[in-house]
Amino acid sequence: MRVLILPNPFKNALSAEAAGHAIKEGILTYDPNAQVEMIPMADGGDGSLKLLIEPFGADLMTSVVLDPLGRTIDAQWGFNVETRTAIIELSEASGIRLLKSNERDPFKAHTFGTGELINEALVQGAQTIYLTVGGSATLDGGFGILKALGTDFLDKSGHAVAVHQLTDLRTVAALKFDRLRINLHQVNIKVLVDVENTLCGNEGAVRIYGPQKGVQSHQIEVFEDLIEHWGNLLSAASNQNIFELVGGGASGGVPAAMAACHTQVILHPGASFFINLLKIPEKILDVDFILTCEGEIDNQTSYGKGPCIIAKLAHDQKVACIGLCGQLGADYDAKKSFFHAVFPINKRLLSPALAMERTASNLRYLAGQIYALMLLKPPEVGDEGIT
Repeated sequence: MRVLILPNPFKNALSAEAAGHAIKEGILTYDPNAQVEMIPMADGGDGSLKLLIEPFGADLMTSVVLDPLGRTIDAQWGFNVETRTAIIELSEASGIRLLKSNERDPFKAHTFGTGELINEALVQGAQTIYLTVGGSATLDGGFGILKALGTDFLDKSGHAVAVHQLTDLRTVAALKFDRLRINLHQVNIKVLVDVENTLCGNEGAVRIYGPQKGVQSHQIEVFEDLIEHWGNLLSAASNQNIFELVGGGASGGVPAAMAACHTQVILHPGASFFINLLKIPEKILDVDFILTCEGEIDNQTSYGKGPCIIAKLAHDQKVACIGLCGQLGADYDAKKSFFHAVFPINKRLLSPALAMERTASNLRYLAGQIYALMLLKPPEVGDEGIT
């Protein structure tokens, strides 16, 4: 039987590559002769940089920048000197994985460090920048990036205003991109977005992704008002309706900010970009079924996340696609899903720490069980179970 494994990362537990190897080991336990191909995936979030380094012929660079709370960290990015192409993964400088759960503060968290990485690329002479967004700790609308790149924040009198956190935007009446556009002159920026959400509204950055970044239920309207004000500033400064931008709400609004500040910015769906780069549509035609995975599969997965795009692609080719996840969201609707089936890997109620610790072993076991089911082969006595 031919199996294609297309894993995404399990946040704070396993990289896409490690998850894929665990699934592959589980299948080969049942059938050492199985034809298994494993290709790590990304959609613009964690792991995107690593996947792009080799195809783009880039060298791995390290720069000292600020993390979401303003602490100094080392962040990696990629650069090809010959093509003058830079690869910047937002989560390297502004990712939620950089913060402990008790440090998540959406009022203070910012993307300034990602802006610093873009500046580093400009200093090196980059003419094309791939900015992958996803997995952010921030809900700052991207103001941190724009601040780092030289945006001027002005009050009603036209005087400069200091902006350090989201609430400071209340005093801002206008934005000036003059200095920023000089810095970005003739630089093409391609933003790979991991979701399709717009900046505001019921399906926007705040209501859909705010809670995972630390927004409490009673704070939703406060953040929605702040981001709406920010969207109005971006729209006025760019002479376009930023609120209609598909994907503008990714990573707390970063794509909206990038599209507003520079005319040579193009947004790409991240999952589709990686799927085409890695020639997945061709590979799907030659397999019996597909296994993909992510830390959580829920309603958010349908907003352009990698597993959803893979499942849709498989569905169109009449190939079964099975999803594995650490947690199946309460809002997941199987009837609206393109997955053949979805299975959470944790059988028992475990603490989050213990569940993450056992991610690899549970993936191995469940992958073997699924393969046995697809093969209609009973498991051998003594097989490792979910622990």
